[in-house]
Amino acid sequence: MCLQVINNMRSLSCVRKKTGFLNCPVMPLMLFIFIFSLAFGTAFAQNKSEEYLEVKTWKEPKDAVPFKELVLQDSIYFYKDKPFTGVAIERYPNGFLQRAATFVKGKQNGPMLMWYPDGSPQMSANYVNGYLQGRFLGWYNNGSVIYDLMINRGTYTGDNLFDEDASRASSEIEDREGESPDNDQSQE
Repeated sequence: MCLQVINNMRSLSCVRKKTGFLNCPVMPLMLFIFIFSLAFGTAFAQNKSEEYLEVKTWKEPKDAVPFKELVLQDSIYFYKDKPFTGVAIERYPNGFLQRAATFVKGKQNGPMLMWYPDGSPQMSANYVNGYLQGRFLGWYNNGSVIYDLMINRGTYTGDNLFDEDASRASSEIEDREGESPDNDQSQE
């Protein structure tokens, strides 16, 4: 059996032809996988930029209500003594939108969007019957992704970030280490 495996491995190995080119039966498959991964990565990046642009160009409805006019009572938002259905907004002192949320019968239901004071998108989330549900995206002020999470009924179920983003991972580790008190009882 070992001899058969070794022979199979030899048949897959690349052999240099007399012409100087490699004869490698695995090469077309590797090339296909490489091209497919590039195309998938590009499509994934475009998807993120499209969502960023949707938040950046979002327009508030004419009948939007300021958040400060809503009253929260027993986990239900009320507007003029009735469970609120519509869009509520909040603004920064400079007039730019700070957040917008959609409500149905007093519970968040639909998109919730947040912006930085300069108007650039900060966050995009979706609610269903008062619970976070679906994709939960956050951006730095420059538009690069901070987090891209999947949420199911308010519970984290996974993320869409890749481990190869070493700069993000190392900066998060440093931030966490610097924020907690030093309680290892060592005398440094």
